[in-house]
Amino acid sequence: MKIAFLRTRFIGYILILAVLSWLFFNFLITTQSSIMHRYFIEKPTSYNLERAERLAGSIYKSFMVEVKDPSLENIRSFVEKYDDLPFISVNFIYQDELGSMQSILRSVDGIDILSAEYVYPVSSDTLRSGTLLVYDINKEYERGLAEYNQMMNVTRFFFGTILFLLTSLLVYREYGTKIAEEKRRAEYHAVHDGLTGLFTQKYFKQHLEREISRSKRYKRPLSLIMCDVDHFKNFNDTYGHLAGDKVLKTVAGIILANVRSSDIVSRYGGEEFAILLVESGVEEVRSVSRRLKTLTEEAVEIASRIKGEIERHEIMVNHSRVRITMSMGISYYDGDEDYKPEYLITTSDSALYNSKNSGRNMITLYHPETKEFENLTA
Repeated sequence: MKIAFLRTRFIGYILILAVLSWLFFNFLITTQSSIMHRYFIEKPTSYNLERAERLAGSIYKSFMVEVKDPSLENIRSFVEKYDDLPFISVNFIYQDELGSMQSILRSVDGIDILSAEYVYPVSSDTLRSGTLLVYDINKEYERGLAEYNQMMNVTRFFFGTILFLLTSLLVYREYGTKIAEEKRRAEYHAVHDGLTGLFTQKYFKQHLEREISRSKRYKRPLSLIMCDVDHFKNFNDTYGHLAGDKVLKTVAGIILANVRSSDIVSRYGGEEFAILLVESGVEEVRSVSRRLKTLTEEAVEIASRIKGEIERHEIMVNHSRVRITMSMGISYYDGDEDYKPEYLITTSDSALYNSKNSGRNMITLYHPETKEFENLTA
């Protein structure tokens, strides 16, 4: 619950940071646009359209007077002289000998020609054809402002898109991690007991079925220990169910501490536990019967350790130290073809009941070959 709250709060922080970043970026862009408009793009206060028109006409008249011989050198001198007037920009275009368009001061294309506010054709004997172009600087400012504002909007959109994608990626990653954790948690709880953390009975039976099939195929012996806490109902009635839960957790911990890593431990019922032992570390012994005997001896040894540690362990219940005991039943399987998983559970249960009927706090070994019970004192 706490982790989920922290993740939700973290996602909230991400969204808040994204909004603040967007607002701050938009503030910077707006401020920059205002400065550019004020100092570089804004129309001068002294601008007057009629004045610009008169000035353009005056430039053309001056051209006709000053440039008697319209050679390229003379035209260049004239254009350079009048190009830096307030509100006005001047250029001259002409066709060279190959018919290509050329410019006196700067490169010019068709768009530049169309954007000129004032166009004056010029012709002479030395120049095939030419055009004097007079540009209204304010008009260029307006076009520049439109392009600049368009670029600012594109920048805003691009930054907003990138910010949105990054925020979405972070949120998706957080939710993806959360979903993956919830999935792992659900998978864990699906096969583990909520109180003891051991495998559930359902998972145990599924695993037992797989191990029986593998045992038939490879002749690998199995051994099963069924355990039951003695007088658990009386314990619950005397001390309460919370104390009973504490006993079950304690027993589960003791069992896990004394089995091998390859063993499967399950909470089989209320106070009943199952331990499945698979052959491990004795593959060098070729005889199946010898391997079965070795595995059975390991099962008895593990059961004895668990039983002895439970007997010695004291559990604090209502400020009192309480001890419990456990009855156990052991059976085994040697890989015979005609066998079902239920047989191993049934014979182990029978050995467990034999321990209970014989006075409890005992270990009973069932021999499937002779169908006999062997009470072991440990």
